[in-house]
Amino acid sequence: MTTYDPAVIQRSADRLYARAAFVPVVSVVLGALIGLVGAPYILQALPPALSLHCPDWVPALVLGIIGLGQGLERGAQLRLQAQSALCQLEIERNTRGESVPVKT
Repeated sequence: MTTYDPAVIQRSADRLYARAAFVPVVSVVLGALIGLVGAPYILQALPPALSLHCPDWVPALVLGIIGLGQGLERGAQLRLQAQSALCQLEIERNTRGESVPVKT
């Protein structure tokens, strides 16, 4: 039978926080790369008057900024998930009425 181990919850929350810090960086890089690779196609889709004055790096910049917004939102969701797990851990500690050591 599996027993309760608070260290598992703590390690999981730590991993979620690490991912929350990393996700925005990856999102910006992926958005910028997609914008850079897809720039010719994106610029073709624009009206001719606008696409003539738009350098190739603009789609990369715009998609990088969109990626940043998406990454920050995902990071916030991951931090909330980690906080929920830590809240459950604290509830367990308080309910038992004893100090539950966290093994890391």
